[in-house]
Amino acid sequence: MHRDESNLYRFKAFRLDVEDRRLYRNGIPIPLEPKAFDVLTLLVENSGHLVEKDELLQTVWADSFVEESNVARVVYTLRRTLGEDDGKLIETVPKKGYRFVADVEHETGILQVGGENGNRTVEQAGQVASTIEPSFAPDKIPGADGVDHTKKVWRPWIGLALVAVTISILLVAGSFFYLSSPSTTTANTFSKIAVLPLTPISSGNRNELYENGVADSLILKLSSSRSFFVTPLSVTRRYAGVEYDPRAVGKNLNVDYVLVTNYQLAEGKIRITSQLMNVETGLIDETYKGEKDAGRIFAAQDAIATELGNVLFARFGAELPVPGRKRGTANEDAYWSYLQGKNLMDRRSANNSEKAISYFEEAIRLDPAFARAYAGLALGYRTLGSLGGGHPREMLMKANAAALRSLELDPELPEAYVVLGDIKPKFEYDWVGARENLLRAIELDPNNDLAHATYSELLAETGHFDEALAEKDTALSIDPRSLVYQRDRGRILYYSRRYDLAIIQLKRVIELDENFQTAYGWMWLAYAMKGDAASAYEFFIRLMQKTEPGRVETLQNAYKTAGWEGVLKRQLELQKLNEHELSNSYYQMARISSLLGEKEAAFDYLKKTMEKGHSQIVMLKVEPAFDNLRDDPRFSDVLRQIGLD
Repeated sequence: MHRDESNLYRFKAFRLDVEDRRLYRNGIPIPLEPKAFDVLTLLVENSGHLVEKDELLQTVWADSFVEESNVARVVYTLRRTLGEDDGKLIETVPKKGYRFVADVEHETGILQVGGENGNRTVEQAGQVASTIEPSFAPDKIPGADGVDHTKKVWRPWIGLALVAVTISILLVAGSFFYLSSPSTTTANTFSKIAVLPLTPISSGNRNELYENGVADSLILKLSSSRSFFVTPLSVTRRYAGVEYDPRAVGKNLNVDYVLVTNYQLAEGKIRITSQLMNVETGLIDETYKGEKDAGRIFAAQDAIATELGNVLFARFGAELPVPGRKRGTANEDAYWSYLQGKNLMDRRSANNSEKAISYFEEAIRLDPAFARAYAGLALGYRTLGSLGGGHPREMLMKANAAALRSLELDPELPEAYVVLGDIKPKFEYDWVGARENLLRAIELDPNNDLAHATYSELLAETGHFDEALAEKDTALSIDPRSLVYQRDRGRILYYSRRYDLAIIQLKRVIELDENFQTAYGWMWLAYAMKGDAASAYEFFIRLMQKTEPGRVETLQNAYKTAGWEGVLKRQLELQKLNEHELSNSYYQMARISSLLGEKEAAFDYLKKTMEKGHSQIVMLKVEPAFDNLRDDPRFSDVLRQIGLD
């Protein structure tokens, strides 16, 4: 079969194969989300010429309505992927669009040079042999209506995911944004840096406010420059107080550099030694030493962050920072309470969420104008409600009030927009408002992993599975070690009826942490919908062994006498015994009833789910377990009530 080689392009170390929808760097394939690939193709094909935002929207998003912020997000992703290591490849033309400014050559022997003066061609000496792997053909994906819809677009990431998941999918999830780490760095380099919490030289003389506070201040400072991608403190905080290999940390986080800082408190001073490690070489690229008066903690933090930040700006020839986000309070005790709350929120449990809420409330008591504390309080209430630690509707109301108060105090606080984007579908069934808030959060802070992960959930719940996976992969590129994001990737594959891929993904999560309970829950559902009752039973029992061991023997006996259907019936009977308890889920009862073909019971429990205000109702449109209810008018009525008709 003859290939049309006019669809092969080269620029710098990259090779773009439009026909097979593959991007290579130095022969290494670099996965791109479908929309990002389409945008890159359009820019490269028009190298040297302005491509206006309207043209990008009409060409790449012709089948859907999106806002201009989507274009900015995709271009941002492309810049991170390409690295722009020898100068900018994609030029922004303010208020108009973008221009691809690198030299581009066709493998057909025509050299096309981009630039403001247009394109010119010269003869090329030869062609490069094609080493492209075959891509997967378009597949059929059942939609939320239970009908197979043939997608008339290529999805190369499916093939890549099969290989990557099987080998080690998410240990290297950050490779979705592969970047090289040159030994020397020039101006306009886009470098990925992880700033780790400070480590005390003496464990008996430490101050946690310095350990996370200096890292927080420095991350905020570096993030204000477009020359850096800086791993958020929510990701690096896990390394506080533990021994680690800096180079291994850098590889796990998929960054180019790791900043490691030791400190000592003595004679009223704080002495700092920071070392910037090049992850690729393992060598120390830069060292900073400083000493400040420890009596004024905030002043010392800011002075250290400013001096060390300036050292790094000079080291990388970075763009000068734009005004960025601030700490948000001048009260040291309030800030300490806020950091304690954030630390507890990372340990996802109802008990820790309750403790975190107390710390956020204390921070607000100490400084009633502390917007970030209100945003933390909102997330605390939202998380507590989702983990069964309070009445769902009540928790959502409190989260909503705290998030709105946060934005009254600071209208540009991305954390608050994330919480609002998360709760609006669950609290008000406001899907449009949710989308607007999440896109605003991403616009304000493109490196906010929670914003991308939450937007991914919204896209999945409304049936936009490919886009949801792309957003989840963006979140994983920021926090590659997040088991929650890795599990959620499997859940999205389950929603999209790609059960085999979902099972591979979820098994990988369990391999990484066999005690990650919810992965077992989605695993048994994927097997059940696939029709593999034996495997569904296996993972259902493994889930019960971890969550409700007292039920295991009863369920095993049910399987011996009545098979998989008997297990589901017995589980439903056991849930009915405590259905009025706060921790019980009517949504789960509706799902099991539907799997058993008990339609009347399923609709009854769905009604109770809405009355209780359980947030799982937002999954109704895409949940495969309800496919046998979709032809009933009552199902459409429920979807209409929650704004998903």
